[in-house]
Amino acid sequence: MTSFLQFALIGLGLGSAYALFAQGAVLIYRGSGIVNFGHGALGMLTSYVTFLTCQVRAGYSIGVSIVLGILAAVVASLAFQFLILRRLTNAAPITRLISTLGLLAVLQAGVELKYGSSNQPIEPFLPHDTFNWGGVRVQEQVLYVVGVTFVVTFLLWALTRYTRIGLAITASAQNERAVQTLGWSPNRLAVFTWGVGAAVAGIAGVLVAPLTGLSTVGFTLVVTIAALAAALLGGFRSFPLTLAGGLVVGMGESLVTLYKSDIERITHQQSLSGLNRAVPFLIILIVLVVRGRGLPLRSHLSDRLPRLGTGRINPQGIVVAAGILLLLLFTVFNGRWAAATYISMSSAVVVLSVVVLTGYAGQVSLAQWTLSGVGALAAGSLILRAGWPMELAIPAGILITVPVGLIFALPALRTRGVNLAVVTLGLGFAVQQVVFVNGNWIGVPLDAGTKIGSAKLFGVKVDAATHPHRWALVSLIAFVLAGLVVANLRRSRTGLRLIAVRTNERAAASLGISVFSVKLYAFGVAAALAGLGGILVGFSASVITYESFGVFDSINAVGGAVIGGLGFVLGAAFAAPNAIGGLGTRIQDLIHIGAWDKMLGGAILFLIILTNQDGSGAVASEKMRPLLKKLRLAGKDAPKTILPEAVVERVAAAAFSVNNLTVRFGAVTAVNDVSFTVNPGEVVGLIGPNGAGKTTVIDAVTGFVKPTTGSMSLDGQSLDGWSATKRAKHGLRRSFQSLELFEDVSVEDNIRAGADTSSKLSWLSDLLWPGQHSLTSTAVTAIREFDLEPLLHQLPGELPYGRRRLVGIARAVACGPSILMLDEPAAGLDDAESRELGALIARLAKERGMGVLLVEHDVGLVMSTCDRIVVIEFGRVIATGTPEEIRNDPAVLAAYLGGAPEGAVVDDDHNRVEALVQIDELVSGS
Repeated sequence: MTSFLQFALIGLGLGSAYALFAQGAVLIYRGSGIVNFGHGALGMLTSYVTFLTCQVRAGYSIGVSIVLGILAAVVASLAFQFLILRRLTNAAPITRLISTLGLLAVLQAGVELKYGSSNQPIEPFLPHDTFNWGGVRVQEQVLYVVGVTFVVTFLLWALTRYTRIGLAITASAQNERAVQTLGWSPNRLAVFTWGVGAAVAGIAGVLVAPLTGLSTVGFTLVVTIAALAAALLGGFRSFPLTLAGGLVVGMGESLVTLYKSDIERITHQQSLSGLNRAVPFLIILIVLVVRGRGLPLRSHLSDRLPRLGTGRINPQGIVVAAGILLLLLFTVFNGRWAAATYISMSSAVVVLSVVVLTGYAGQVSLAQWTLSGVGALAAGSLILRAGWPMELAIPAGILITVPVGLIFALPALRTRGVNLAVVTLGLGFAVQQVVFVNGNWIGVPLDAGTKIGSAKLFGVKVDAATHPHRWALVSLIAFVLAGLVVANLRRSRTGLRLIAVRTNERAAASLGISVFSVKLYAFGVAAALAGLGGILVGFSASVITYESFGVFDSINAVGGAVIGGLGFVLGAAFAAPNAIGGLGTRIQDLIHIGAWDKMLGGAILFLIILTNQDGSGAVASEKMRPLLKKLRLAGKDAPKTILPEAVVERVAAAAFSVNNLTVRFGAVTAVNDVSFTVNPGEVVGLIGPNGAGKTTVIDAVTGFVKPTTGSMSLDGQSLDGWSATKRAKHGLRRSFQSLELFEDVSVEDNIRAGADTSSKLSWLSDLLWPGQHSLTSTAVTAIREFDLEPLLHQLPGELPYGRRRLVGIARAVACGPSILMLDEPAAGLDDAESRELGALIARLAKERGMGVLLVEHDVGLVMSTCDRIVVIEFGRVIATGTPEEIRNDPAVLAAYLGGAPEGAVVDDDHNRVEALVQIDELVSGS
């Protein structure tokens, strides 16, 4: 028991330090929406300035030194916010996140240039006596760290809860635009949070330094990752929960250290030296998955996403570029330059995995180099232990990496965005700490790595030690083939599903696209590419070592993808020279950069992000194409779509019924005991004042909101427990009030996404041969009925609002659903467009046999189009009948003309006033 308490106390001090760093990161995130990967570096800067510059060299008192050290961190933080982040306000979130890597690189490089990179012990400045308390040794300075952490946590909590600026920060985290309307400047709030957050990091730095010593690696790696894990448990919002998260991480590390020998004995494993850091991450992962959501809420707003390339292959350009590189490789490059070439090519393959996962599917993973290490370990073990030839070990290693990638995908099924980024970072860190230092896995002794011997492919020696040019050729071929696979994926139906999920998960699910399957697929393909890249790196020597597969290498891979162009295959080629030891390193050696290389790398990252947020690949694709056309090196333009002749086909007739539907959000009842039916070929209107629960009804019956009670059936088959995807596949489709189009692809691809009929085999075949697939007859007739044929190659954002709305409806109609639910389809349309829309809806029902549920504020459209109308008020049905019956129903008149129940809250906005006028006109017979 004494040992348990002793280690728990040690963990309490360690966890408090993690939590203190995390609180500053949480404050910065709440004020700017950015996870600062340079946060630990701010604490590092404070510590070095405080103890080495001010105290040792200048001879200042400890109090003055601490103030000046914290001031240095605040100045660096504010300079970054003012010079970089303010210019990235409208950039994609991944771009803003990667910009903090530049801050990390610049601060770490600056400290190493001035102070060196060796560890330096620091004398304690706080009281540091040790005393016994019930047999437990207690260090006095640890108690001070715990006390300061609790005080800072309370102050930050009180700041954001009880002060005007704190409330503005809290509100800004929820809705930045609303805060602007109240007179608060988001930029000023960001300045405040970045300044105070840096000060908190500085306080943490000076408290931790005497306990750990000064180290550029310790602050930027272990502390940053552990602090982000603590912030993750707090949801990057709650300071008390973040404190709890820090204590969980710290005490978890300490207690696992206590019981490590018992765990090794039970698992029959040796050298589980990093297990203490892995277990807390797994606990946090479980918590996040349990409390996460499968699909975003209706209030979810899509952030700006990086531009996408077309995926069209330019054979002439590939031949010319590869030919030039080969000519240089075998006529100019010596062994060192050949080594730089294969390092660049193998790193580019890993960047391609980021393009697939983050660029195409929108899933942020900071563990791709960890998966690369898994691929290298798997293939190397097959050679070392099973005696497999390299030709078989390489594809087997790639395949083994895929299921590991799927394990990394599991958090993506319930989390997204910043949470997913930090979870994958933690998982990668855990694998690095447990697997890549375990002699049972990588070989004994540990520093010997996995011995694979001299590399041979099909009997030809290609080992990099004696034949670096040959291994460079192998790496170049692997990169080209991997690039072709990624380009094929972009042009394919499967690629369109990935892009649909990246753009809008709710809209993708409403079209029958399985969001879970797409995420798993993207992680699987990305893992295979990462595994290939890791094998190319690992097999470049006769012994595979694992220093190259660290977590910051994974972060740098995402940074390289952003610099090159996250949505472009060509971006990987532009990112390739930036690999450590790659062609860029050789160029730096020529111009004698020396120790300034990291500083230069951070500056280049800032420069590229500021000048072109979509990456170098986007610039090259846009600016170089005219030149390539003149040189006859450009690929062919995409052919214009020629629609075939098609006839209107009737849908599979199915009746839809809703019985006693009730939806509650906490104590609020949004829908109360609603029942209605929609028959084949029938248009049913669902009307009511704003806030009546109409959209909630659609969300519930289409699977986006879980009903509290009630049942639904389609063609007599119960839909209870069905996902939104399954309901859509069985013929229940919807449009969205907020459109929710796929803005990154053309109108044609939006329609194709709605009409996707591909088989499971296409998940594999699309990687090799995407082919050309004609639009279905139902999709063609939908395009023509909605007059979209001239607009097929335009992006939705280039169209007038009325046309954009029609695209959303046509996308839902494209597969010929049995039941179509339209949510405010006439919003934003003029009278003529509304009449045309009404005629289209009527034709869909009469000519195709489609059942339509129409939710609309335009009462005139509803009255003239619908066969039956259901009226709800405050979540309850108050009338059902024909348009004539509804027009004269006293309850309906009362609902629209002011008859709300006593105590009810009435939402009296412009749309409701317009509806009042319309129904008044109908009642008066005008």
